[in-house]
Amino acid sequence: MKLEKPPQSKTDKKLIQDLISGKFQEFLENSDNRYWYWDELKYRKNAPYTSQIKNWSLIKLYRNLNCKTLKFGEYQFNYHLTSEIQKGLHEFDLKLVRNLNQNPMLLSDRAEYLKSSFEEAIASSQIEGAATTTEIAKEMLRSGRKPVNESEQMIFNNLKAIQFINENISHKMDFGLIFDIHQIMTVRTKAEKYAGSFRESEVHVVDHTDGEIAHTPPDWEEVELLMTDLCEFINDDGLFIHPVVKASILHFMIGYIHPFLDGNGRTARALFYWYLLKKGYGLVRDISISRVIQGSRTQYDKAFLKTEYDQNDLNYFIYYSIKNLRVAFERLVHYGERKEEERRRANNLAYKLIQKGLNKRQADLLSYFYRKPKNFITVKDYSEKNKIVRQTASKDIRELIKIGLLYESKSIKPARFNLSDIGYLERFADN
Repeated sequence: MKLEKPPQSKTDKKLIQDLISGKFQEFLENSDNRYWYWDELKYRKNAPYTSQIKNWSLIKLYRNLNCKTLKFGEYQFNYHLTSEIQKGLHEFDLKLVRNLNQNPMLLSDRAEYLKSSFEEAIASSQIEGAATTTEIAKEMLRSGRKPVNESEQMIFNNLKAIQFINENISHKMDFGLIFDIHQIMTVRTKAEKYAGSFRESEVHVVDHTDGEIAHTPPDWEEVELLMTDLCEFINDDGLFIHPVVKASILHFMIGYIHPFLDGNGRTARALFYWYLLKKGYGLVRDISISRVIQGSRTQYDKAFLKTEYDQNDLNYFIYYSIKNLRVAFERLVHYGERKEEERRRANNLAYKLIQKGLNKRQADLLSYFYRKPKNFITVKDYSEKNKIVRQTASKDIRELIKIGLLYESKSIKPARFNLSDIGYLERFADN
């Protein structure tokens, strides 16, 4: 991936005076809102100076004066709680999380959302190269069959890791937790031989698009100290850092340190989830960050590189993480709204069908098929659901077949009954 490194910033007395005067405050606030990287700044017009290097130097001076510093081993990292970050965190907490808590989905809808997708387990593995389709992966997880190749094993392992995380949210961050998650992630894969300990050799992170080296992590002899400092940072609640910001830093640092020879990405995303769950963000169980990352993979990779290239400025990755969380939660909100609209329309249809002379059992069955047209029912299912004898159940269904609303699949025993045509159902109810 081609990404130009920023030039060396140059600070002089005039630059400091211009910053203190506040005359370029609007420009600097705009730079924070978008958090421009060098390659975004250098082509911008209407900047304070004709020299883009001087404009970059002004931005860097402003950011450095406002940043907080973190140290892991001998490496220094910075982050700057801009108004845009604070706004994003506020909207995440207030508009999305609180809205979902105050207007929760039905348990059946939430179960369907998770069961029908297993999004995180699948997407996190696909990011790391699992070569299987989403539909095949869903079928494996739904049916409970054993994985038949390494790609499916990766997905199966991810699901097991998610279950492990949910059972260990009270655990503190330590080497044991990290090793356990990494080991679960790598069972019966090529990376399994690296489980149980940190790497003891050099490693290079290769860009997934062009095969070039994108990142050379710290020397392997530094890994234990770096991971010790990272664990202490995560466990330290003395200085409050918003959980989303802290989880984002954790995610980045696992990628930066690269403590294992393989399986770092999956482990980083798992720990991101673990920390947010630990801090009370239970609704992250209902979203898939990795599916959003998969749809913006270039931006994900660039967020890592921009941070490293620009003097370990963590804001690039924090901005990306907040945006991804917002997108993932918005998908969940939209799903809930869609299901609510489907129920409203189905209830309206059932009312019309009763007006047409069908009994409530028949109207409810057709309302169900209206929302789930690919599903089927048997006489036994219908009888048990409505607590009626099989003779009455069969009579109800045969009446619906006679008027063309259902059809019978006789090739399968016991016989299955499906919706004939959703368009015909709508016309029947409206006429």
